[in-house]
Amino acid sequence: MPTDDLAPGMLLAAPSLRDPNFMHSVVLLGRAGDDGALGWVVNGRELMSVRELLTSSDLIPRGQAIPDTRSFASAVRIGGPVAPAAGWLLYRRLPEPLPGEITVGADLGVTGELAAFSALLLGRGPSDFRLLLGCAGWAPGQLEAEIGAGAWLPAAVSAALVMDAEAAFAWDEAYRLAVGTEPAAFSRHRGKA
Repeated sequence: MPTDDLAPGMLLAAPSLRDPNFMHSVVLLGRAGDDGALGWVVNGRELMSVRELLTSSDLIPRGQAIPDTRSFASAVRIGGPVAPAAGWLLYRRLPEPLPGEITVGADLGVTGELAAFSALLLGRGPSDFRLLLGCAGWAPGQLEAEIGAGAWLPAAVSAALVMDAEAAFAWDEAYRLAVGTEPAAFSRHRGKA
């Protein structure tokens, strides 16, 4: 499969993939081409709430009100091992794109632009978003080689899975959506205790 046919899309970690950065992960792939690929683990390890991160890191001016919404109460997650301090907003797209928006499928957008984060605090950004720290990146040809080796199962973007699935179950749900069965069906140790 040519790399540029992969994005936008999702990558589902193979059950046998033991890399601690990607084990049981679902990656939203935003870009893929001759110069490499860029994506975000959507079910990465939970760090703290968005509200806690903004408050504890002095990313907002002292006294700035933080909206009382579900998204600001949601968990900040590890989005990948590359640039772990870089923040990325993953959100349901609005009619007007946010600064630096990468369109990922029909409904989702991702941006790392500071102006987009500021828009959130002013109530001018999307109300439904996730905050990820870091991203996943592949050098030219690397992702194709990993897919060829069976490390990843490419799948279509599912905005509902990315935005609504509980992170602990996203990998299992992604496999059910993509192939109609549980990931354990691909393990040779299935059914053994």
